[in-house]
Amino acid sequence: MTRTPGNPTPEALGPDGTVHVDAEGARVEFRRRYPCTPEDLWSAITEPARARRWLGALHGDLRAGGSYELRMGEDRPDADDVAHGDVLVCEPPHVLELTWSFPGERTSHVRAQLEAAGDGAVLTLVHTGLEPAAARGYGGGWHVVLDQLDDDRAGRPVRAWDALYDERRGRYDV
Repeated sequence: MTRTPGNPTPEALGPDGTVHVDAEGARVEFRRRYPCTPEDLWSAITEPARARRWLGALHGDLRAGGSYELRMGEDRPDADDVAHGDVLVCEPPHVLELTWSFPGERTSHVRAQLEAAGDGAVLTLVHTGLEPAAARGYGGGWHVVLDQLDDDRAGRPVRAWDALYDERRGRYDV
C-alpha cells in the first residue's frame, strides 16, 4: 500500500512524501526543492554547526566507513531520541547513505541524494527497511525535518518540532 498525500507520484516536488508498506517493510520518500546550491545544501546537512540549527547535534565522522550520532533533542548520548549508525556512502555534494539505528527499532537505511535544479537544489530522501508500524511516524517526522531545513535555507526562523509533528504525521495514514 502506498500513501502519497498531495503528490500524484514520488517524482513530484512538493512538501508531501510517499509512504509505501509491503511484506518487506516500509519505505518513506521525499523530493524537495531548496533555494540554494547543492553544495550549500550538502553543507547544511553534513556540517555539525549548520545541522544543529534545524536537525540536532550531529557528531561523528561523515565519510564512507565512518560513523555518526544524531542527537535530535538534548545533546546527550543517552537521550531517548538519538539515532546512530554507519556511513555507507559519502560523495560530496551528491550522495550520503547511512544505516539508521534508533532506540527500540530495527536498523534501517537512509539515502540523501542532492542535485542541481534550475536556481536551486533538489533533495531526494529515501528511508527504507522500516517496520510497517513506524511508517506513519517516519513520514510525519521526515516531513517536519525537511520543513525545518526549508525554514533554515530560506532564512526564516526554524519552526519547533512540536508545533508541526501532529499535523504532518496525520498526512501519512497508512
